[in-house]
Amino acid sequence: MTELEPLARSLRAAAAATRNVVAADGFTLFLAPDGAQPHLSLAVPDAVPACGWAAALAALPAAFAAHGRTARIEAFAELVPDLLVAADAAGWRRAMTAPVMVLERTELVPAVPCPGSHRELEGVDRGALEAALRGAHVAFGGTADDAEALAWRDQAERGLRTGAVRIGVVEIDGEPRAGATLQLGGDAAELAGVWAHPEWRRLGLARQACHALLVAAFADGVALAWLSAADGALRLYQTLGFRRVGTQVNLEPPP
Repeated sequence: MTELEPLARSLRAAAAATRNVVAADGFTLFLAPDGAQPHLSLAVPDAVPACGWAAALAALPAAFAAHGRTARIEAFAELVPDLLVAADAAGWRRAMTAPVMVLERTELVPAVPCPGSHRELEGVDRGALEAALRGAHVAFGGTADDAEALAWRDQAERGLRTGAVRIGVVEIDGEPRAGATLQLGGDAAELAGVWAHPEWRRLGLARQACHALLVAAFADGVALAWLSAADGALRLYQTLGFRRVGTQVNLEPPP
């Protein structure tokens, strides 16, 4: 459990860097300035509220709705077991349950050769950012010309400019074919948004994108990287040296 506590602090710090912060009973809300992507706004649990978790959960949807957002909670299961019991009883849906993994600077496994060249994006290069976002959208099942592909663009630019976000891509023939994002919070960083183009998978490109970003972040003073592993991605992160320390649960309110 003690290994999860710095991750919870990092999650809060990273969320606060690119979102508006609002207090609610038992929770802190981090609201994305643009509501186009609901998963970019979230609530993180605080200490047990005086009213109890059941009452705090009942009030949470209205707190989000007051800002034109839909309620969503991100939590580390081992830190808030009583909240999960109350959420289950109230009919909240576990939209995601995923292993939480960490990597210390000294645990990073060396890089392995693979095609392509890595580069880290800059906040002023909108063309490169848009190409990376479109590539990621295709990797996650969308299409490159879908307007939703660029829904995160403004927030990503803001994060790149302030140093709260780092984005790297692996290019082949000048086109991004894989990429990854680090969201920095304090001296820790969350690895997220890892992708590889469907036609360029199983070549080590996603691992290369992650590895290069991690090397640069560790060199700049990040002490710990962490992530919540999507289905099928556990092996990738293990090859980088990540190890499991807990479970992340994302909750959505009952209909």
